[in-house]
Parts: sequence; C-alpha cells; structure tokens
Amino acid sequence: MKLTGSFTSLVVGFAILSNPILAEPLFPAGDYSTLDDNMRRHGSQFYNFNALPFGLALDAHFPDAEARGLIDQFLAQDSSNDVEAVTGKHTFEILSSYGEYGDLGFFGGVAVAGTVYEYLTLKREGASADLLARARQRVVRAAEAWHVFYIVTGGNGIVARGIRKMKSEDPNDPPIPVSLPDMVDLFDQNGDPLPQPKNNGVDRWDNSGGLLPEGVWIWADSCSKDQMIGQIFGMVLLYDAMKDDPDIDQALVTRMQEDARLVGEMLMTKREISELEGPLGSGEYDLIIMDADTRPTKYHDLNPASLVGIYFEEGTSFNRFNTLMAIGAIKGLHHVSSDPKLEKYLYEELLDERGFLDMVLAGESEGAIDYIYVGSGTNWDNPDMTAIALWLGIYLENDPQVTDVLRTYLESGWWNRPDEAFTAKNAKQPLWHTVYLTLTDRGASQTLIDETADLLVGFDLGPYWNDERINCDEDELAAGECLAIDGTTVLTLIGPGERDGVMADVALHPSIRPPSNFNSRSNPYAVNGGGGNRLNSGGDLQAAYWMARYMQKNSAGEVNLSPNARNHMPVGGCPPEGCPDNSDGGTNPNGSDGCGCQAAGNQALSLSLMAFIFLGLVLTGRSRCRP
Repeated sequence: MKLTGSFTSLVVGFAILSNPILAEPLFPAGDYSTLDDNMRRHGSQFYNFNALPFGLALDAHFPDAEARGLIDQFLAQDSSNDVEAVTGKHTFEILSSYGEYGDLGFFGGVAVAGTVYEYLTLKREGASADLLARARQRVVRAAEAWHVFYIVTGGNGIVARGIRKMKSEDPNDPPIPVSLPDMVDLFDQNGDPLPQPKNNGVDRWDNSGGLLPEGVWIWADSCSKDQMIGQIFGMVLLYDAMKDDPDIDQALVTRMQEDARLVGEMLMTKREISELEGPLGSGEYDLIIMDADTRPTKYHDLNPASLVGIYFEEGTSFNRFNTLMAIGAIKGLHHVSSDPKLEKYLYEELLDERGFLDMVLAGESEGAIDYIYVGSGTNWDNPDMTAIALWLGIYLENDPQVTDVLRTYLESGWWNRPDEAFTAKNAKQPLWHTVYLTLTDRGASQTLIDETADLLVGFDLGPYWNDERINCDEDELAAGECLAIDGTTVLTLIGPGERDGVMADVALHPSIRPPSNFNSRSNPYAVNGGGGNRLNSGGDLQAAYWMARYMQKNSAGEVNLSPNARNHMPVGGCPPEGCPDNSDGGTNPNGSDGCGCQAAGNQALSLSLMAFIFLGLVLTGRSRCRP
C-alpha cells in the first residue's frame, strides 16, 4: 500500500507535538448558556436517577403521574442534590424499575464519555474542590462498575454483555427497584452449554468465584460486537481520566490494564471455526468474541473474513465494517494495556501482513463488502458503531501512516459519503457531529459547532421523558406528507425504514424528533415514536456535550490526540534505521514502549527526528519497512 497524504503526514506530525489540548474548546464555557443550563439539569437527572444504582447509564421507569411529578419537582430546583430532602422519597422509592441492561456495554460505554470529560473539563477550568471531588467520585464509581464486566463472567477475557446490580452498596438505601429475571445456568447436568441454541443473551448468575460480593451482581451473556466496541470505548475513557491522577488510586488503572490485556488475548486467539460454526466455514480464525459457556457469542465476529457467521477464504471478499471495528477494538485494548503482544498483533500482523489498512479504502472490485450505509434501509447501529471505532482508531493513534487512512474513510466513507443521502453529516446526530469535529484534521467549522449546539438544545432535557410524539397521523401517512408538531416543518415521507417506522426524506430536528433511550442509534428520519413511563438516560447527549466542552477547536492541519497516545512499532514491525528493535515489547532508550519512533502529543521526541522519519516515508513513498 502506498502512503497517502505524505505531505499532510509531515504537517500533522509537527502539529501533534505542538498542539496539546489547551486551546479553545469546541464549546467554550458560557458561549451556549441555554445549552449549559439544559445539560446541568440533565446531569442532575442522569446521576440522581438513571445512573444511581452503580454509576452507569440505565433506563429509569416510573409508575405513575405522582412519581413523575416528584421527578419534575426535584429537577426544577438546583439548590439541593438530595432527592429525598426535596421530594420526601428516595430515588429507589420513586422509580418502579430499571432497564436496558442488555445494551449497557455500548449505551453505558458511550455515556461514560460524559462522566469522564466533565471531570477533565472541570479540572482544566479550576472548578471548586467540592465540585471536582463529586465529578472525580463519579469517574471512580464508573470504573469500579466497569471492572464487573470482566470478572462477573469468570474472567480470562470473557466479557459480559450487560451487568445488573441487585443490592445497593449503602445498607441504608431502600431496595433497588429490580426483580430477579429468569436465570440460566452456564451448563446442564451433562456439561453441555445452555441455552440450546445459542441466543443473543440470557441472564447468568455471578461467576466471579467470590471476587464479587455474594448476591450483588448478575449479568447478561452473549456480548455482541456493538457491546464490545462500546465497552472498550468506556475503558479507554476511564483509563485516560484516571492515569497519573494523584487523587485517584492508581491500582484501579493497573487493574484496568490487566482487564484489557486479557480481552485482547481472547480476541487474538485463533480457533478452528468448523468446531464453532459447523458447516458455515472451516479454518482457523481470530477476532471472535467468546463466552463463558465455551461458545462464541451470538454476534461474535470482528474478523473481516466473516459476515454474519459465514467465513470467506483468505484473499476473496472481506467485511469493511469488521475491519474498522477490529482496528478500533485492538487499538483501544493496546492503548490501555500497553501489551507488547497486542502491539505486534496490531501493527505487524493486522495492519501490515493482513493488509487491514489497504482494506479500509479498497473498492468492491477488490473484495470490499460495505453495508454501513444502505440508503433508507440503513441499520443505524452500524454508522453509530463505526463512529466509535473510528474514534478509537484515530484519537488514540500518533502515527500518520495509520491515521491518514482512517481519516480518509472518516471524511468520505462515514461523514460525507458521496451519493449517500443518509450519511452521518445529514443525520443531525449531535454525538456524530462531536466525533467528527474531534477527529477531522480539516479544521473545526464554526457553523458545524453551532449546529451541534443547536441540535443539543433541541432535545427536551432535564427531565428527558419518553413521551410519544406523533408528527403524522394516519391520513397524512397515507398522503405521504405532513405538517410536524412545530406547525411549520413540512415532512415529505418516503416509507418505512429499517426500524422506528415511517421516515421523512430529511432527518428531523430534535425539537420535533421522537425521543429515544439512545438517540445516536435510533432512526433520526423517523416521524413518529416514543411513549410509555420511561425516563431516558440521554447518555449519548451527555457524551456529545462534554466531549465538545473538552476537545479543542482545531484549525486545518491540527489534530486532537489522547494525552496518553502510545509510541509503537511502525506498521510492519521493523524500526526505521537507527531506532532500536524492541518489537518484542522492550523499551526504547527514550522511554517509549515497543520500538517507538512515533511521536505522541506530549512525548519527548525531537522535531528533527520526527521530520527525518516522516520525510523518509515521503521520499520513498512506502508505508512499510519490509523490503
């Protein structure tokens, strides 16, 4: 593969060294005062209701109008953060149940961005000690819960799809409003795995072997690839927030690194697919999510050679979506763990020997299968997961040889795909806007920043009820056109989409859009929806807001980069001339891991050395050090 954008690589390389996250953020404090007020109220809702059981984003269900009135009463004031003092009832006495445990890996992982970037923003802005301590405690509590994903299963890299807490850590609290679901043992009396056949998740007993307190946690199995990428995203965020923080116990970081290493080891392991999938394929494959019952999970494939359980022969077709997911997942796990085996696996085996970078930009004639967008039939999980995978692959990566390729796909494969009306740019999803503004090196458009703020203001937050919204009645649906609930927007209808009912030809503004418990994976073109006694967590909206409060507003040629981005071996594994070969995981004389010679945003690598390395790539036109 030829190195693309070589001159840009050189410019971006210098920008990485000179551009720590200290400049003006996308959302400067006070510039969007209405939005700031809305998000303060919504944060109060999120932490006092949705995240109260264990710090992560859950759906909260209320029983009746009286309970709804108490929630309204609490959120209408900001003088107290004590629900019981304001309403006379504890949160667990107001709510009737919690839900969405089965999607907690993704929904909770994305929402962690709000928790993390609020803390990092407050630290940077010099918030009061009390405010900062409360934000820090939320980060630590989320990290404690996050560890449960990796040990409640029995450990060894096996990951829960979702976790459920049955008892509060505070013995003075009323019972958490949660009932024991139908539990399924891992195996029957003959040692055969249950259930038969494998499905997309059942509830399991705590399998931690006593590492967790008895009777407190249960879990859902069959972690799918969307839950996996969300979990890794959440892990990366928590790691970046906690690492080297003198006010946070670094044992939490060390524990998280080991969790990441074990998950990476599980994904790196090659398995005979005929023993797992039967007649659908044969041969050894890795990047398979395994479960505690010794079987692959229902939607287990991160391998580009796989498409819904069917495996291709090497060198034929490949799944571009899985390619991006695998790059993002392994990059995130290496970022946290610093495991030299993961480093070698990513940069030598996946990106070089298997040609994953080539596959990102390959065309259909070269075997690419790309179903991230399929017009009005788009499964909105797919561009949503792609956004997170690209964030992991770009924000954590200091090597332009890799980021040039991923940013090319970011711009023309995901954000603004040619001839695709339903591309991310047009979907009016604030999380996607913030991801793009964070990752692009073309400069953060003020118009797009303002549009992102406007979209967030459009959501009816604090409280974020799941009230029904009907823009088009039956006659209007039949006529193919309707006047929206704002009395001014005319919606032209194009028929049903992949989910959420009839669609308009343009995405709806959030002020008229039906609510959702996770907006960025719901159909933004759907005209009707909502309903029921649910208090939506809005975790992806919290994430979009606080990411924009933290990430810097870049000019063209500048990039946002994780402050903990790791130096690593070049793609292909062998170091540039003069760089020690530590591809076995050793340490450079300059203290970086792997064989290094890439430059992180705050690593002590001279501009002249970086220029020499990048200029050598420019002059040779090669992306790999293999002859």
